[in-house]
Amino acid sequence: MAKKIIIIGGGPGGYVAAIRAAQLGADVTVIEKKDLGGTCLNRGCVPTKTMLHSARCYRSVLNSREFGVYNTLQSFRFDKMIKRKDEIVQTNVNGIKYLFQKNKIKSIQGTASLIDPSTVSVRCRDDKTERLKADAILLATGSEPLTPKFLKFDGDRVITTTEALQLDQVPKSIAIVGGSVSGCEFASLFSQLGAEVHIIEMLDRIVPTEDAEIASKLTNALEKSGINILTNSPVEAVERVYPSGDVKIAVKGHSSLQLGYCLLTLGRKLNTENIGLEHIGIKHTSAGIEVDDQMRTNIKTVYAVGDVTGKLLLAHVASEQGIIAVEHIMGKKVSMDYQSVPAFIYTHPEISSVGKQEVELKAEGTKYLTGKNYFKSNAMAMGMGMGEADGFVKVLADAKSHQILGIHLIGPHATDLLAEAVMIIKNRMTVEQVKDVIHPHPTLSEVIKEAVLATVGEAIHG
Repeated sequence: MAKKIIIIGGGPGGYVAAIRAAQLGADVTVIEKKDLGGTCLNRGCVPTKTMLHSARCYRSVLNSREFGVYNTLQSFRFDKMIKRKDEIVQTNVNGIKYLFQKNKIKSIQGTASLIDPSTVSVRCRDDKTERLKADAILLATGSEPLTPKFLKFDGDRVITTTEALQLDQVPKSIAIVGGSVSGCEFASLFSQLGAEVHIIEMLDRIVPTEDAEIASKLTNALEKSGINILTNSPVEAVERVYPSGDVKIAVKGHSSLQLGYCLLTLGRKLNTENIGLEHIGIKHTSAGIEVDDQMRTNIKTVYAVGDVTGKLLLAHVASEQGIIAVEHIMGKKVSMDYQSVPAFIYTHPEISSVGKQEVELKAEGTKYLTGKNYFKSNAMAMGMGMGEADGFVKVLADAKSHQILGIHLIGPHATDLLAEAVMIIKNRMTVEQVKDVIHPHPTLSEVIKEAVLATVGEAIHG
């Protein structure tokens, strides 16, 4: 008889886990209270990147004369950009539904909570309640935007990324509170479409999770594009101003800003409430549900994956955790590895990274070599124009073994180049091993190899 698995949450952790479990022969039921695909597909990664690509297309047309292409640009239609974004999201949601049907996965729209280690209560949309039993339960309830009460979020002019993706027009002016990944992406989006944009960050730099040199380069690029960036600047209050409806933002150490909108990008709140964790004694804190490397909680029949674990709040991490969890449930010997997790930011210029940062290596006392290569010495980057050659790749390698420990990129198509960097880190490749890999010319990928070779002084270009 097939193992029964109940998955609570249909985001990138839940739906990927469901498909993999079905492939392994499990009887799978997914309970999702909103839309399949979760935040990433419906209110996060996918729609944001779709809108950013539209903005880039607009920017490319504006700069087309650089390429010898002359045209008359009348305007852009923001409503058409929104419509295209919504169509792409729906196509992907439909794709998940098709995969569920193909793999005979049952899907229930409703709100679920744990009754005991093998029982889930589901309140469906018609307010009917049913109980389901399973051999294993997987929690993939995700997270939602954090909205501190003192900032007076109203969903109208004081908004989160969820509402920002539903605006019917580009804001004339907007303050983005939080220089996080999402904050910088939305700053890049609205700036490219002509908005007056201010980023307000309480720490000493934006994107603090990235390499300091990369963050500095991004700061310069965003400021050059017209974005005003305030660091070391805590926001003290946010209030609506009438009759205009504008938002007044009080910033410590600065004059107040009065702008059309205020976008809060201050992190995520984990969805650990009202799902029965306390009822059955699952260990958790405000930082997430405690899990081992097989994604098991302290209750051995209950697993948790994705944002709700508080590990790394990234869609691809959630998906990998989901696969690890169900493969373990189905008897495979597997373990989650966080050493080669890729991260990226779809700003202009793009940023991506994998592996160690210099600050980590210094804290560990690891002796390392640094290699850098600039896109300005790359023929393909030069041919792309529009300032795309203004960036670099930075490589960190162990001084003794020459094993590559970290790769950090800022520049054209950094997100696409990241896959090669991940393979290098995942396979613990050395400088010498990468040296033996022939890279096609002319391509942007050559910059990675040149940066690797630069760690030992053997770069040919740059």
